[in-house]
Amino acid sequence: MQSDPSRVPSVACLLYLAADRLAPRGMSANMLKATKIPCRPVWVRPIQLSATIAAATFLSLRDASSLKLHLQDVTSKDPTYKMPPGRLRTHTTLTVTEADTIPPEGLAGELLAIARDAPNGLLGDFQANGRLVAAGVPQGVFAYPFVRNLIRTELLDAGYYRRSQRFRVQPDCERIATLEQARTATVRWWEHRQATEARLCAALVAVCRRASTPITGGG
Repeated sequence: MQSDPSRVPSVACLLYLAADRLAPRGMSANMLKATKIPCRPVWVRPIQLSATIAAATFLSLRDASSLKLHLQDVTSKDPTYKMPPGRLRTHTTLTVTEADTIPPEGLAGELLAIARDAPNGLLGDFQANGRLVAAGVPQGVFAYPFVRNLIRTELLDAGYYRRSQRFRVQPDCERIATLEQARTATVRWWEHRQATEARLCAALVAVCRRASTPITGGG
């Protein structure tokens, strides 16, 4: 695919280029892997980066009216309490509705398709303390390096990565430097969302962290 020099990368790409502001530096203890920030000698923990980028992408889809997210408190009978009359429990559900049938390209399109497949639109069910107890998105469904690879493909298509003579994909640091303003603005957008919609952001990150974690890995 021919690159488009006028194309501004997606929210996911811009956050990936600012990975050190989203995830702790270092290697995942269980996976023994790390994600390197393009054009900088900095490595960050991949699962936390993947979860944050995926959560922010879901919010960007919401903001673009590609889907609707609903975080609501629900009171129901406690299924673990068998004796009558039964006790009630309050929990929180995160659901998605009215997702676009024609998904966009890249990571956003993949996440939109995954959300549409969630049973009854349920992305996550949380205890009152915010702990994720059930999810409609399977563990590992976009485990590392799924998110990273889709982002690199988009950056390659937009001309911010290039192929070397040995067909290795390498960042074009000169072009990436032109995205500094857009990258900073996107990080600030995510930080603002975390401040103004803290519960929703935390719920999305929890669901996406589970989906980003290999069944045999963590961190």
